Amino acid sequence: MSLMPLRTALLALFLLLLLAVHGHGAADLEDPYTILQRHYEAAGGLERLKAITTSRSEGRVHYDGLQGRYHHWEQRPLQHRTEENYGIISQIEGDSGESSWFFDTNGQLMIVRDEDTLKRRRIALLLDRYEHLDPHSPYFSMTFAGMTTIRGRLCYEVVLENTINSDRSHFYFDAESFLMVHSRLKQPDMEVESYYDDFRTVDGIVVSFHQHNTFHPWEKTEEVWTTNYTTNEPMAEELFQPPERRRGFRIDDEAQSATVPFALIEDLIYLEVSIGNDRRTWVLDSGASMSVIDRDYAQGLGLTAEGSIKGYGFGELFELSFVEIPEYRVGPIHFDRQKLYVSEGLAERSYEPHMVGILGYDFLSRFVVELDYDRRLATFHDPETFRYRGSGTPIDAPLKYRTFTLPVTVDDRYESRWTIDLGSYHSSIHYPFAEKHGILDKPGVDIVSQGMTSLSLERNILFDCLQVGDLRLDRPVIAVPLEKGVGATALGEVGGNLGNSTLSHFRLFLHYPRQQVILEKGAAFNDETPRDRSGLIIGRGDGNQPIVSLVSANSPGVRAGLVAGDFVVAFAGEEIGPGHPIVPIRERLRGPAGSTVNMEVRRGEERLAVTLVLEELHPPSPGCSPQPRSMPQAVVPPLPATVEYGVRP
Repeated sequence: MSLMPLRTALLALFLLLLLAVHGHGAADLEDPYTILQRHYEAAGGLERLKAITTSRSEGRVHYDGLQGRYHHWEQRPLQHRTEENYGIISQIEGDSGESSWFFDTNGQLMIVRDEDTLKRRRIALLLDRYEHLDPHSPYFSMTFAGMTTIRGRLCYEVVLENTINSDRSHFYFDAESFLMVHSRLKQPDMEVESYYDDFRTVDGIVVSFHQHNTFHPWEKTEEVWTTNYTTNEPMAEELFQPPERRRGFRIDDEAQSATVPFALIEDLIYLEVSIGNDRRTWVLDSGASMSVIDRDYAQGLGLTAEGSIKGYGFGELFELSFVEIPEYRVGPIHFDRQKLYVSEGLAERSYEPHMVGILGYDFLSRFVVELDYDRRLATFHDPETFRYRGSGTPIDAPLKYRTFTLPVTVDDRYESRWTIDLGSYHSSIHYPFAEKHGILDKPGVDIVSQGMTSLSLERNILFDCLQVGDLRLDRPVIAVPLEKGVGATALGEVGGNLGNSTLSHFRLFLHYPRQQVILEKGAAFNDETPRDRSGLIIGRGDGNQPIVSLVSANSPGVRAGLVAGDFVVAFAGEEIGPGHPIVPIRERLRGPAGSTVNMEVRRGEERLAVTLVLEELHPPSPGCSPQPRSMPQAVVPPLPATVEYGVRP
């Protein structure tokens, strides 16, 4: 679950966005380079722009339901820092000139070095050198897309593409003034639509003092009002260095690590968390960009939620707010005060065990996290003293959206980077990757997955092989979404997601400071993950009564005459009432093919007895081929050497 997109790359990409000019009346132009030259000429010329070495701006910002202040600094080449303070939360992001970084409201520092960010930094540096103005550039090409009307203004549309990645930028210049009044940045994961107005002259150039951004498909909005803008002020190099990471925890007896037992139920990891004297069950989730607490539980602790922001999960959007919790404890580990997301109805949507929160990135990133699925133990190591002495090989797994990404190959042909998501009970392939490679039409078993606030339709497909690093799993079942959705399933820069149905075959080490993952074979490495053989999804209906939520086509459930909406009132000879656990029912439906299950359901006023004959729902698979494939390595083209730089004010 990633909730707030990093905007470091977006800031670096838009060399042109803050520049706008008056002068030069409308002309009949179709050459994009001439249009852009007119833009720069009216701004005072390239020499004046190149003479700007630093810039600073500050003002107000409205981000979803949050209101605050921002402060932004830039220094050529490629150094910048942005501070945002919304009261209940704050964050800082920047680039030292050597790497991008992000510092969150809980004092956790992340160096942003995933492949996509590295490519966008290279693009930003080339734009800073005005490489895009060269019609013969090996990196950029510009095309004229015609005339269009933007908010009543006739505009030239210029499209900028590059050979480093698939990003595509559309710029709209007013035909009368050559102001840039609109832009659209299209990336595989999102589209950013921006509008500009309130143009003012500063140091001989015209700058937009008001900007409105929308981030699709998440429908997140940001509005920025600049109140002060200056150029060529001296700036210390230290300004662009990241703040120091805050430790934020201590372990009893000054130990260097702490081992905590967990429960693995329905392929989710449950830990006990204590806030004061109150101890409850939380889920461990490496896919959550920030920890989450149930609103009712927080109110019961006397905590007040503030603000509002849109979040996105596996295939959905939802509303969140924020709260600060006092010191809390996980086993012998004690933590300082912490800012958390607040979600309405989080506890209500859980089955068993009843959970009231999610431990995410802000918790996990303080440690090297070791997960022993065989013994159901989580060990949290102090990164400063951790030394790995096992048999596994570290895999470079740069954090993207604060989640590990590493190379994965399915069936020796589908290669991409996947995320590691401890909050997902199964592994899945994202819709754009599945669509691109013709996976959407593969046969399988339709299922429904519960997200933070809604259900997602997916299809479980049995593949031959899944390779992570040098380790290969036979016959994995991987889910594919049946619709693109608007959450993580729509992300295009990663191919899929590794959930606990896959990860539980390993002993897993997550090294957050080094952004590395280490895998060892677990005791269950060669075991088949138990899978449903009924075609039924059992959930909860009115009155907390177990209910048949879904019946897959051409399945034992259909042949038994069951339909979605049937209330389960007896199962395997046991009467089933409101609040009866559903996990034992689901486990029984994963029994051996050929076995029978007797059950009774209530349909309207009628009580029906049915007999399920469990079947193997997937066709046979040969498993992995004998020889493992070497994992692909990303190649990023080098930049040309040059001494001349431009700068984005």
